[in-house]
Formats: sequence, structure tokens, C-alpha cells
Amino acid sequence: MGIIQEENIFLHQSLSTQKEAFEFLARQTVALGISADEQQVYQKLVARENEGTTGMMDGFAIPHAKDQSIKEPSILIVTLDQGIEWNSMDGQRINFVIALFIPDSEAGTTHLKLLSAVARLLMRNEVTEQLKVAQTKTEIATLLNEKIGENE
Repeated sequence: MGIIQEENIFLHQSLSTQKEAFEFLARQTVALGISADEQQVYQKLVARENEGTTGMMDGFAIPHAKDQSIKEPSILIVTLDQGIEWNSMDGQRINFVIALFIPDSEAGTTHLKLLSAVARLLMRNEVTEQLKVAQTKTEIATLLNEKIGENE
């Protein structure tokens, strides 16, 4: 079983701002039992974004939060019906969010490994193209778990 779980993938969400996306992600971390503190997770997402954009290239963003309320390293994926403004590196709107949630205790290790694995994947055209055409949670989870596995 890989780090990407199908129940952590939310397809075709109609969020219209980065703030709504962060609120949605924070809400889901509590609903899924990843964190016990929705407000704290939201604050960490915003604080990290204020340090510099997590909007990458080609419609992808990788926001992340480290907090003591987070129980285990987790990744949530959200696809958006319409792209939202994210101040991304290439100026494009974001429609694919891969969010990382890391316990404070693993901030220097797991966090960096996961972040670099995901960032490297998003630099590979064949991966981003496959993600964009994936229609199901299973397709997305299988693709990312395989590709992250290749990088380890």
C-alpha cells in the first residue's frame, strides 16, 4: 500500500479561491483523522504559503503543513473543476493540488523526502500529462504510488 490513499483524493471540487482550498484541506484532515485541529492546519498552510508560493508549473500546487496536531505523514489530492489563482511560478491557474501534511516530529526527514519526491514527479511531463487525464481516484493513486516508489 502506497502513501497515496484513494479516500484522500477529492475529484472535481468547485473551490474558487486558495483560501477555500486551504479550508477544504484543513477540514478533510480532521474528517480523515489525520489531524485533530482544523484551525491549526489551516494556519500552517497559510503561513507556509506566505513564505513563498507552492504553485508550481502547469496547473499543479503542492501546499504543505507541519504541525504537532498531525498524527502521521499524509497526502491529500484535490482536483478542481475550474483553475484558481495561486500565484504559481508560471502564472497559470491551479487545478490540481497535492497537499502534504507532516507531524512536527518528522519535519526534517519525512517532509523533505515526500516534498522532493512529489516535486520531482511534477517536473516529469509524462507524469503531469497522465495525472491530468486520470478520471478516477484509483488511476491517480496507482500512478503516484508507482512513481513515488520509483524515486525511493
